[in-house]
Amino acid sequence: MSQKVVPIGPGSGQIRYAEDRSTKEMVQNIQGILECRPVTTVRVILDFLGPVCQITVGKALPICGYMFANGPWKKALIKFGMDPRAQPDLRFYQTITFDMEFDPVVEHGKHDWTVKGNLAFPQLLKADDNIPHIFNGTKFVADDNTWQICDITDEILQRVIATSEARLNFSNKTGFFMNGTMAKIMVIMRDRLLCIKDNLLLDDKVYECLLGFPDEYMPPKERDIRRYGLEFGQHYTTKQAFLKGRIVAWQGGSCS
Repeated sequence: MSQKVVPIGPGSGQIRYAEDRSTKEMVQNIQGILECRPVTTVRVILDFLGPVCQITVGKALPICGYMFANGPWKKALIKFGMDPRAQPDLRFYQTITFDMEFDPVVEHGKHDWTVKGNLAFPQLLKADDNIPHIFNGTKFVADDNTWQICDITDEILQRVIATSEARLNFSNKTGFFMNGTMAKIMVIMRDRLLCIKDNLLLDDKVYECLLGFPDEYMPPKERDIRRYGLEFGQHYTTKQAFLKGRIVAWQGGSCS
């Protein structure tokens, strides 16, 4: 992310890998995706291409674009010559990664292993209504922990993402999104992932008040006791207070 100039093409070392037919075809396929979507994750590429040899994909990637080792576009393949740090409209291609376990918690006594054998979790299985690179807010495929902002279709999160508030200058932590906006995205989506994973009730009302948290957040010197998104006399539920605390804590980098 610290590099000042982005590469405009592959190095000579990468080009030699494109000599075999399968790699050439893969390069053409990936370049076609990058023409429509100049910043994309490998997860998206695999979803678009269907069953392919991942070794061939690995050979083709550095011939088609470059990647940042960290920052708001981490894990994304970027079209050569394009620098997302200089284009605020590319903030919707930013990536978000969740450092968490995706193995479901199974309530004791709910399953008879001797009869059923293996457990099935339909909310985590790939299907026509559950595409791996898309987060729809009701299901997700636990094959990766990274999504791009543009692939979040969940209604609550869409209301956060749709804000017209954006940074004028690039930030290594939040890209072109305001700190409060990114905190709301990260905390709300993480909680929704946990609820889906453990098959818990998803109640959009829980998150409504959190949408009132400011997109540009200026933390007070003392403990923040302001009740964002609530009317006079209203109080947070225990969970809402916890999530609001997570949003505030995310500003200091202690929440992922």
